[in-house]
Amino acid sequence: MQLISETLTDEGYECFTASSVAAAIEIVSITPDIRLILTDLKMPMQTGADLIKIVEEQFDPNIQFVVMSGHASPRVEGNGIDIASYPFLRKPVSIETLLNCITSTLNAHKP
Repeated sequence: MQLISETLTDEGYECFTASSVAAAIEIVSITPDIRLILTDLKMPMQTGADLIKIVEEQFDPNIQFVVMSGHASPRVEGNGIDIASYPFLRKPVSIETLLNCITSTLNAHKP
């Protein structure tokens, strides 16, 4: 997570890191100008799909998400979120692929 954050910062993005859904929600609740969240599917206690659902329902449905996982395909069951509809990166991911995905996601959804 640290390498990704440092790389994105070096590329001009403002980054916040969180190691849990609760920590991510805290950041979203006090940072109104977040445009994109890069989330892992597997996190302690809750999943990236849980984070997506909470942010879209309780904060801003216009925040974009990029989902990462060490698994070959994005699969999470139980909360009604179609993870396959979000940009997906399989870990490990190259910095070039990560940057391309983030750039294209943000460009596709300019405010």
